[in-house]
Amino acid sequence: MPGQVAAAIIGLQAAGCAVIAFAFPLMAAHDAGLSIASHLMFAVFTGLFAVGLGVVARGLWKGLSWPRTATLVWLVILLPVAWGMVQAGWLLAGGLILGSAVVAIVAVAAEGRSA
Repeated sequence: MPGQVAAAIIGLQAAGCAVIAFAFPLMAAHDAGLSIASHLMFAVFTGLFAVGLGVVARGLWKGLSWPRTATLVWLVILLPVAWGMVQAGWLLAGGLILGSAVVAIVAVAAEGRSA
């Protein structure tokens, strides 16, 4: 069960990355501060993250052990990002990312103990 909680959180993050990958070039087309190639490469990079996180979420959902390390690395990377958002005044987004990361880390740790 804890692995499925972590899988749901990582799955939602994968879906968020997919939305950003799709929407970023569309939004950037209206106010292009960078080149079109830069916007497209950001979208491709974010899309690859979405696919990778989706694969990890699927592995967690199935109860496999290999996604736990990838999940912990991703979530530990998100902690300072979320804290920076909180300090910058983006309390809702930063708090949501920070809270979900902490819950997922606890869930992965609990899954590791029960496996």
